[in-house]
Amino acid sequence: MATTAPSTASPRRNLTLVAMILAVAMMFIDQTIVSLAIPSLSGELTLSSTGAQWIVNGYLLSLAAFFILGGKLADTLGHRKMLYVGVTGFAVCSALCGATPTGSGGEAWIIFFRIAQGVRPVKAASQRSHLHVKPSGFGENLLTLSLVCSKGE
Repeated sequence: MATTAPSTASPRRNLTLVAMILAVAMMFIDQTIVSLAIPSLSGELTLSSTGAQWIVNGYLLSLAAFFILGGKLADTLGHRKMLYVGVTGFAVCSALCGATPTGSGGEAWIIFFRIAQGVRPVKAASQRSHLHVKPSGFGENLLTLSLVCSKGE
């Protein structure tokens, strides 16, 4: 009968894992919400079909285009700082998307801030590769993190 070694994972490491899962999940939940809300957004803001496509795809395009840059910035400026910048910037851009004015400038406004919003999580998501995990006590949570992080990539 095999015995399991006691868990030596610190609460701080588990908190880091939870923070990373929430940061990555935030990106994908936002994309899902916007995809579901496009029909009502199109009617409310009188978006063209091209504008509606840019709202959805501009976010994904900027997310993909700046992913490597986010990792390099994190290596250069610090991982914690870039995580904070990414999550804060994402929240600010989300609020600005929510404050989209109606009228002629509304379509350009929301497209611009959706693209800017896609750049921000790159700084948060690029941190996930820098979680140094020791197998004892913390490794079982790595599966959860990898499942959340691999969604959509």
